[in-house]
Amino acid sequence: MAVQHLTSDDTRAWFLAGDQDAMVGDVLDLATTSAMRVRFGRYAKGAQHEWVVTYEETLIVTRGALRVRFDGGEQVARAGEVIALSKGAHVVYRGEEDDTEVVFVTHMHQASSQLRPEPVARPLTSLPRLVTSKPAA
Repeated sequence: MAVQHLTSDDTRAWFLAGDQDAMVGDVLDLATTSAMRVRFGRYAKGAQHEWVVTYEETLIVTRGALRVRFDGGEQVARAGEVIALSKGAHVVYRGEEDDTEVVFVTHMHQASSQLRPEPVARPLTSLPRLVTSKPAA
């Protein structure tokens, strides 16, 4: 993979995150690259879900606004803004506007040449569920 152009249409499967209208789907994952994961997210206003950051992660809001709550505070990023998260952070993502879209980039740094995902216990209130159809654009 020297150069790839990817859009949300390249997402193989969308997952319902949380109990509301929050969808996430990978376009790059361990099956396609060992160095990073790229995931698209779509949130309705008020839709939220919990997450434990397993590697360093960068969020780029491309439409709307996303609130990120974490131990000790919260940040709101709007279209064109970025939030950086450290490994181990326990966060809650929440759409602040309808049709909020986010790109999640996970940086999977590891000293060895072979990457193995770390097992992580995640005390989440709900687990993502596979949704067979893509959400409307």
